[in-house]
Amino acid sequence: MNPMEYVSPEPYKLYINGQYVAAEKGNIVDVINPANNQPFAKVYRGTKEDCEKAIQAARKAFDEGPWSKMSAKERSKLLLKAARILERRAEEFSVIETLECGKNYGACRYWEAPMAVDAFEFFAGKARHLDGKVVPSEYGTLNYVTWNPCGVVGEILPWNGPFHMGCQKVNAILAAGNTVVIKPPTWGVLSMLLMASVYEEAGFPAGVVNVVTGSGPEVGNYLVESDLVDMVSMTGGTATGREIITHSAKLVKDIALELGGKSPNIFFEDVDIEQAARFAVYGFTNHAGQICVSGTRVLVQRSIYQRFLEAMVAAAGRLVPGDGFDPNANLNTLISKAHAATVWDYIESGKREGARLLCGGVPYTEGPLAQGNFVPVTIFADVTPNMTIFQEEIFGPVGCVTPFDTEEEAIALANGTTYGLAGGVFTKDIKRAIRVADKVKSGQIYVNNYFSKGMIESPGTGWKESGLGIAGIHKYMISKTVFLETIDDVLPPV
Repeated sequence: MNPMEYVSPEPYKLYINGQYVAAEKGNIVDVINPANNQPFAKVYRGTKEDCEKAIQAARKAFDEGPWSKMSAKERSKLLLKAARILERRAEEFSVIETLECGKNYGACRYWEAPMAVDAFEFFAGKARHLDGKVVPSEYGTLNYVTWNPCGVVGEILPWNGPFHMGCQKVNAILAAGNTVVIKPPTWGVLSMLLMASVYEEAGFPAGVVNVVTGSGPEVGNYLVESDLVDMVSMTGGTATGREIITHSAKLVKDIALELGGKSPNIFFEDVDIEQAARFAVYGFTNHAGQICVSGTRVLVQRSIYQRFLEAMVAAAGRLVPGDGFDPNANLNTLISKAHAATVWDYIESGKREGARLLCGGVPYTEGPLAQGNFVPVTIFADVTPNMTIFQEEIFGPVGCVTPFDTEEEAIALANGTTYGLAGGVFTKDIKRAIRVADKVKSGQIYVNNYFSKGMIESPGTGWKESGLGIAGIHKYMISKTVFLETIDDVLPPV
């Protein structure tokens, strides 16, 4: 396979009002392969002028165009048609996501691509099952509640999963009856620009889907501050989420935020140590740790602590870093030089603050790995709650291991950060698993496993500083309650 056969020789354009167009100011930037830090494509970089055009197109398509007048059945059929198109083009999207995001090609082709197709199919079904309800009320009054599209939605996507997460978010928006302006991440821009052609081929009306590249401070903030955009959804870091809250305050705009995590993964003494240690390492090395729900804080009962550490180091040794197209590699690169530098800063912080380095922690200095943004699997033991690496999200293949003695101590450690996104519990005692899962303050808990099996039917919500808003399709909708008098002789009290 030659990956470059799927890459356009021309700069990738923005998609606005049903057409691919150059950016208003004509700015073109390189697209970098993070596995070797070499450019492999070019893309137009949008600005607020392009964003305004996209907003106007989405506004018109919702207010005047055919989209809001289509039935749920018609929208559903379009989504199903798009699913078949994406299924046919799955190889192309998998290659592009591997090239641009440094992912493992096999994971893209055989997990992310099917998940992306499933998102079209799932939300095609949801479009036809957005039920309201009738509320029991006083005699002579009919009270019913409906769920309605917000209108124009700005969707700001993350760089760690623009392809399959983008399909989940955008198709929920469309199934709910909204139009959308998509801001792809600065790193990982191509998949959503390509996805616009899938919607176009399926027959979506002009203006329903728009894709504008650009920076968060310019394009992202413009979406948040525009009074023509009804709500904004963002998946990304907590610091960015705070900025969006600030900018949205002027209009009291509806926002939904899926933010960072520092998730605990708890291992009790009754586990199979070898098997559990592999799950522990997988929990913070999948996609090189660039997953918001990664189990980066490994909490281990003291009676098995030393043996567990040894098993973790052995499991880490099975991971082979390399280019995503290398069939022998199972540890991919980080997204960029800048992000890799941040991860290395955290590793140095762990060393300075007294954590015990078990493996990794030293940069590659020669060969292909030194040319890319690769970070070896790094495991710190004896990490205490006052250490930076215990409290802050690293977003790299770095595990922080802390011992505990009792169930109560494990729960206190698990809840000892400002985050509340996910967590894991490993034990053969099902009653203990349920108790701990109930007391860990996170929106998604895995028991005797880590990472869900792609359950789009059961999205998690972020607790504490890990998110804002409900999960699923209803975050892109707004309810309306209607009171209808059903008898004729009703008069006001005076």
